[in-house]
Amino acid sequence: MERSRERRIKGLGVSPGIVIGRVFRLESGGLSYSARRIPHTLIPLEIQRFHNALKRSREEIAEVKERILARGLHQQAYILEVHQQLLEDRMLIEETENLIKEKLINAEWALEIVLKKITEVFEGINEEYIRERKGDIKQVIQRLIKNLAGEASYELEEVEAEEVVVVAHDLSPAETIQLNLKEVAGFATDAGGWTSHTAIVARSLAIPAVVALGEITASTQGGERIILDGTEGLVVIEPTEATVREYELKKQRYKYVERELLKYAPLPAETLDGYHLALRANIELPEELPLLSQYGAEGVGLYRTEYLYLNRRDLPTEEEHLQVYRKIAEESLPHWATIRTFDLGGDKLPIQLGAIDELNPAMGLRAIRLCLKEPEIFRTQLRGIMKASAYGKVRILLPMISSLEELRVTKRVIDEIKEELERERVPFDPDLPIGVMIEVPSAAVIADLLASEVDFFSIGTNDLIQYSLAADRSNEGVSYLFQPFHPAILRLIRHVVEMGHKRGIEVGICGEVAADPLFTPIFLGLGLDELSMNALSIPRVKKVLRRFSQEEGREILREVLQFSTAREVEGFIRNEMVRRFPDEFIRCVEAEA
Repeated sequence: MERSRERRIKGLGVSPGIVIGRVFRLESGGLSYSARRIPHTLIPLEIQRFHNALKRSREEIAEVKERILARGLHQQAYILEVHQQLLEDRMLIEETENLIKEKLINAEWALEIVLKKITEVFEGINEEYIRERKGDIKQVIQRLIKNLAGEASYELEEVEAEEVVVVAHDLSPAETIQLNLKEVAGFATDAGGWTSHTAIVARSLAIPAVVALGEITASTQGGERIILDGTEGLVVIEPTEATVREYELKKQRYKYVERELLKYAPLPAETLDGYHLALRANIELPEELPLLSQYGAEGVGLYRTEYLYLNRRDLPTEEEHLQVYRKIAEESLPHWATIRTFDLGGDKLPIQLGAIDELNPAMGLRAIRLCLKEPEIFRTQLRGIMKASAYGKVRILLPMISSLEELRVTKRVIDEIKEELERERVPFDPDLPIGVMIEVPSAAVIADLLASEVDFFSIGTNDLIQYSLAADRSNEGVSYLFQPFHPAILRLIRHVVEMGHKRGIEVGICGEVAADPLFTPIFLGLGLDELSMNALSIPRVKKVLRRFSQEEGREILREVLQFSTAREVEGFIRNEMVRRFPDEFIRCVEAEA
């Protein structure tokens, strides 16, 4: 009897779906090159080599963009514009030229030094979607180095095998967009994350994908049979016939469930007894806006503006802010577009603020603290947001507020800008709502005081949990302590909701737990007004929401608040969901056993 060669590798599922196919291994050129010193006399020629590579890289991106526009993929083409902008970036070009001149090194070597410098800027950033922007820079520099070496760029559109799963160390957004949807069924990569451009493109194109596998390229040669589960974040190499049969059934079931779930997208987000809980979308990039209508989102509950400040040497202008926020506002109508002011540290902004060396930047000079320290940067963004409010229903969301003093100073700045715009006769919404993120424990404790001075709360559970439990979820040593069901977290959220409602303001949640259907009945019991999540999760949450009454949610809340551990809470709620949705939740329980 032949010994099974089946191997399973766990990664991160970033685009759902199941594929059973064959591996097409895409070799990564990486940053392979020869580092050379050059004589002073060859500096002009080396700089010309660099500019020739820039020119060729720009032409390649333009060609790809033209092809995908011809396929009607207009929103995906936006991501290629980021790479085009990077190839025009003065910092990238000037620093590379200066290194060639000053260190007398070849262009490839200079580019790697520039890459390391830029990458260091992104390291240690608390927000995953910002950290992953360094991937765009790396992909652009890899393209430049390939063109310096004269290597031909491989086009994924050439893939012709049936049910292909592309395996690579990483895929650039340009490469992902080029995936021939008639032939390539999915992809698996060593690197990547949920909010990388590549993952966003995969979701918008509905290509199943698993990233952060670490060893997938080292584990394949090409041609192997492979199962890719983008829902569970798993790949199975050389599966047994029994495993193939198991996943064929799962694939059929997944397609059926997805079709059924999408039926909920256009339905009202209402309970059996008529309670409406607004389900909005968290977005990072404007190209995600088409997902709002596709998955039934009631506008944008959280638009993260940090990307406007990254991958550039200068600061975004007021006009740049306005154009982006106007698009968000218009596409969100008739619903709200909630725009969060930037949540970055001073060491991450493209300005000369002086070196900021912080041992713990996540709790240092960032977000509203930096906004108030550098008011002109803040004012430029606020003016852009306020001008955009003339084109839709815009709300301002302030991150990392920890005291009433911070809030009051911020409101004075906003009032000053309102007066400026009135004097300039610039149209804006004078009643534009202002809200604060409740993500710092001190803000949760003084929720009654904050609620008296704002129009809404948005609870950022990701940070609230890790700050409250002193557990960094990205630290493998303590990630087990990151427990959303912890009684302390549930009590904090209940307190914030009660204080907000007592003073007549709406309270929502924009952290990852908003997308977890296990929490939906608890949130109903708490009486939350809004949940904001990645758009793909909305139909599933909406289905659960529409099968409960709010009174049933209150009963469940009373039960879970009696438990003393996170494990007890989760066990109870899982059992309840298995009872109501046996086909969808039984597998989760079996996996826990």
